[in-house]
Amino acid sequence: MKNLPLGHLKVSSGTIDDAIKFIYDCISSQSKAYCIPLNLTKYVLSKSDEKLKQVIREANMIISDGVPIVWLSKRAGYNDVQRITGIDLAEKIFQTAQKKGWSLFFLGASEENLKKAVENLTERFSGIRIVGYHHGYFKDHEVDSVIDCINRSSVDVLLLALGLPQKEYFVADHLEKIDIRFCLTVGGAVDIWAGTKKRTPASIQRLGLEWLYRSIYDMSRARLIARYGISFLKELIFYKK
Repeated sequence: MKNLPLGHLKVSSGTIDDAIKFIYDCISSQSKAYCIPLNLTKYVLSKSDEKLKQVIREANMIISDGVPIVWLSKRAGYNDVQRITGIDLAEKIFQTAQKKGWSLFFLGASEENLKKAVENLTERFSGIRIVGYHHGYFKDHEVDSVIDCINRSSVDVLLLALGLPQKEYFVADHLEKIDIRFCLTVGGAVDIWAGTKKRTPASIQRLGLEWLYRSIYDMSRARLIARYGISFLKELIFYKK
């Protein structure tokens, strides 16, 4: 995959299979990398959040987590940037982990939802190696013990399910100390895997209207869209290469 400049950030070209190949190479070579799924909210928020901007720009892979980023990429002249959501990449990782024996660790969400998500994923992806998980409601003074827990598990792939921008800050502040091969920030995907939230229907995803669907039943997301949508629309209309 190739990282291309996109406004004040970057975006990765390539397919979801290219992304899996990149992860495979990371694990095989015992190197370390991380991926940030980029959406409309994160794009706008990172304009005024220097730490968020930096961690996105330094990511090894920045996937287009939503049609608006694909639209902006096309405005920049990139026709090979495809929509790859964080949850789609995660589930492709699970499928590959079944075959390759990759080990997984989940960090984030509530204890109850996390436990249910792990149970559901273990049932869906038979033989998958989930070597540990930890809820996301830990205090600053507990971070070292959380990192020790991850490191003791000898994990390959860390799925980071904290909120925005906590998960990105966690990567910026602590990834260097964590002994993993690949980290993917997945946000609220754990709640979907747990069954407490529903994913946007495929037909609406294809239309690029996930943001509208989610805002109908999630007022916090609706407020974010209202807050950042106009700014992104201006960027889309007046984008300069």
